[in-house]
Amino acid sequence: MKTTAMGIILELTAKQKEYIDNLMDRYCTAVRWAFKRLLDGWKVQDIRITVQGKFRLNSRQANDAVYDAQTTIKSQYELVQMHYENAKAKVEFTEKRIAKAKSLSKIAKLQKRLEKEQRKLAFWQKHLDNNTFPPVVFGGKKLFQERCKGNITREEWQEVRSNRYLSRGDKTKGGNLNTRIYKGQDQIYLDIAADPVQKGKSVRYNRITVPIYLSQKPSKKAGKINGINYRQMVLDYLKTGSAYQVEILRRDGKYYVHVSIEEEVPMPYNHKGAFGVDTNPDGLGVTQVDCLGQYRGSEWLGQGEWTYARTNRRNNQTCEMAKKVILRAKEKGYALAVEDLKFKNDKSVTAKFNRMSHSFVWSKFLKAVDRCAAREGVPILKVKPAFTSVIGILKYQHMYGIAVHEAAGYVIARRGLGFDHEKIPKMLLDKLVKKKPEFKQMANWKQWSAVKKSVLAKIKKITKRKRVNSLVSWQIHRKNVLGIG
Repeated sequence: MKTTAMGIILELTAKQKEYIDNLMDRYCTAVRWAFKRLLDGWKVQDIRITVQGKFRLNSRQANDAVYDAQTTIKSQYELVQMHYENAKAKVEFTEKRIAKAKSLSKIAKLQKRLEKEQRKLAFWQKHLDNNTFPPVVFGGKKLFQERCKGNITREEWQEVRSNRYLSRGDKTKGGNLNTRIYKGQDQIYLDIAADPVQKGKSVRYNRITVPIYLSQKPSKKAGKINGINYRQMVLDYLKTGSAYQVEILRRDGKYYVHVSIEEEVPMPYNHKGAFGVDTNPDGLGVTQVDCLGQYRGSEWLGQGEWTYARTNRRNNQTCEMAKKVILRAKEKGYALAVEDLKFKNDKSVTAKFNRMSHSFVWSKFLKAVDRCAAREGVPILKVKPAFTSVIGILKYQHMYGIAVHEAAGYVIARRGLGFDHEKIPKMLLDKLVKKKPEFKQMANWKQWSAVKKSVLAKIKKITKRKRVNSLVSWQIHRKNVLGIG
């Protein structure tokens, strides 16, 4: 598992600062030059040789610059494919909405939206057919537009285009030949290869050595390290002699260091059950299920601050919550079952929904769970999210007297353990299904979809509301819908 520890260069003399700035400028220029030559069809080896002489880089630095350019091109092609698939899905989704719409004004609005989406689809289709991608602006499109308007100076524009240096590692050369990290007494140092010096037939390099600080969170009261001690993790990794990557970034006059290493993780243990987790904007519904699929307890882990906290605080709270759930599962010897959600921008939604989903914790929580579970050796069971809430509400909520999200977590845990087929309760079958032979021929999820529609129709009739799309009021109207009141 790849892990990145962040740090900062503490002290730089004027000469060292000048050299690092010049190195960043040459490296970033080499990346942009290699990017253009790759698009022109040059051979990779010819580009590497030319970059080495043209920008006064050694062979490893030239290889890193070309690799950086190759990675950028690869990612752009992947983005074109992704944008095309999302645009195509949006067009299909809007066409379905137009087919279902009855109001002429709504159809007109949807038609305008469809035309806009079709133009975007044609744009990405053209790039896909020609095997191209939109122009890449090194430094950022927004700042480029500001530069064109004269809102930022040429020096500011050059600053953001030449502010990084990347050095990949090599195990055969002790980890990283161009940028070595080592500990001397009580200080960690970064050793950077500088100007070449000819010594007989061989070439040696002068070195620039600067002190760096790798971040950690020491407790002021107990004196212990809060969370993971990334500094010690890096120092222990250096002793193995394995390859590590170093990236130097310049921001606001400061020089930051990112050290990437391969973290060893234990093998997942054999689980005796599962914790099902239903993720929501304001907390988690967590349910414990044994190996036989039986209910063994549940709780609601509320986190209302997720809905309004600032990004950094929300991210921190999300990771803390993920760790809390993982440690509980590890203590019990259980696996963790979560929904296998796909985060795609493939539907036309309102601005209100976009604002809500932008701060939603699905993606952050699942990424944090994956990383934390790998470190602790906790097995992760990813399941399809379809109808987990519907099954939980209609089948298990009343049975166990639990909340909606805890019932959904129960379904997720059972599905993770292999109990995929959820039978329709006999009472729902008798009261809501008229054509039973045809109903039994349906797939399980279609059966639940049909039952949900029947329940919503009954609630709509009881409440005399024109539109009822949610099962939130199921517990209120349950007796009336089933005729047992």
